[in-house]
Amino acid sequence: MNRFYHTSENKIILTGDTFTIKEQIKKAGGKWDAAQKNWWLIQSEVSASLIKELGFSLLINSNDRNSHLPEKNEDQQKNSEKLNVENLPDNKAMSVTHFVLLIEAIIRKNLSEKYWICGEISSFKSTNGHVFFDLIDKSAGNEFSSLSLRAASISCILWANKKTQLNEKISKILFQDGTRIKVLVTCDFRKEGSKINAIIDDIDIQFTQGELALQRIQIIQELKKRNLYHKNKQLKLKEFPLKIALITAENSRACADFYDELRISHISFQITLFDCNMQGEKTSENVAHALKYITLNSHLYDCIVITRGGGSRLDLRWFDDLNIATQIALSPLPIITAVGHFDDTSIADEVAYHCEKTPTAAARFLTENILFHLNTFFSRLEKMTSLLLKRTSKEKQLLVSLEQRLCHAARKRIESEKKQIKGISQVLKAFQSSISQTLLRGYALVYDDNGTLITGKDFLKNPPPHSLKLKFANDCENQHIFVDVSVNGINLKNDQPS
Repeated sequence: MNRFYHTSENKIILTGDTFTIKEQIKKAGGKWDAAQKNWWLIQSEVSASLIKELGFSLLINSNDRNSHLPEKNEDQQKNSEKLNVENLPDNKAMSVTHFVLLIEAIIRKNLSEKYWICGEISSFKSTNGHVFFDLIDKSAGNEFSSLSLRAASISCILWANKKTQLNEKISKILFQDGTRIKVLVTCDFRKEGSKINAIIDDIDIQFTQGELALQRIQIIQELKKRNLYHKNKQLKLKEFPLKIALITAENSRACADFYDELRISHISFQITLFDCNMQGEKTSENVAHALKYITLNSHLYDCIVITRGGGSRLDLRWFDDLNIATQIALSPLPIITAVGHFDDTSIADEVAYHCEKTPTAAARFLTENILFHLNTFFSRLEKMTSLLLKRTSKEKQLLVSLEQRLCHAARKRIESEKKQIKGISQVLKAFQSSISQTLLRGYALVYDDNGTLITGKDFLKNPPPHSLKLKFANDCENQHIFVDVSVNGINLKNDQPS
């Protein structure tokens, strides 16, 4: 019967075919060890008697100073079956079960301690709360070249109950393929398939965080070496960045929060969504590809927003990526990042023009930027309006003053002209009165036979006109200038007048 036992400290460990007798073991106080996949009992006379009744045999290679059962009588010692390879005849072979159990006993005895091992996670998977992966050492070929080891590996298991205990530590590292970790393990031999596994008991998170920090430092140094670290920060964000290229997961909460915040502002933003994986192995490829496309069509946008929902510190690792950081630095548009973490910043945050912690904060940054410039514009407009009103009022006062001065000057000029006209009128009246009186003295116009008016010069001619016609001034219709001339006499001969 394939049932065996060995002792460990004060426990009796039962292995082999125990499924059919598990009820009897339970009644005797047996406990099932889910991690080791076996039953165990506290050492006692009752336990020893039960083991005998159920047909268990002692594995001889597992005994040490604490490995014996309580003292047995002769019959018990005689009937105890022991597995001892040295006592087997040359022509007799062990069964596979005996051989496998012997290996298990040897491993349990010689590899019973806990060991710290480090390596890179590979073939990571999780089932029913348990975690299974291979821990590989890609550098083994160089370190142990004489042994011709290449990519040495060992299967590791993190049971669900232990995973619950280590959740706080696990949350601080990136527990996935490609991550280098340091774990405390015990060696376990699984009879099914005769496979050795490392059962994880603890995790050294400082080791993994140190590896990630070193990788981060190397990326930053590379960016600074290529003069890319501050390149995007040197750009200038437009006063009214209304055309936004949004890089995020389309159906994510981050996308919804970003849109909701913009909608509250009632500003007419134009959003172009680029649906990308924001965590996982495709993050770098998706985000970098979207940035390249936007760069080629930069005239269509005012700025870029890269955002995702909140998460653990590990989620930042996807944005501690040289490819993403390089594309951000080379973008001709200002980039605003919001990867959803309050305590730490990613390399993408450091390289970008501006970073916020959440999608809502990123949207609020844009709306507040626009509102600030709108307020500045209206403030300047109000100030200009006030200045124009003051200037208008001043000019109006000046016009009123000019009007008053012109009116006063006009009235003064009119009064002056009135006085002058009055004086002229009086002169004219006096002149008219003088002329009238003069005309009454008998002034007349002198014409010749042809009806031509004879002036004073005509009397100086030789000879003077023979016949004259007179027309007195009172009978004249047109205005004429009359000269008072005294004629002493007229000589009708050719002689000069005397």
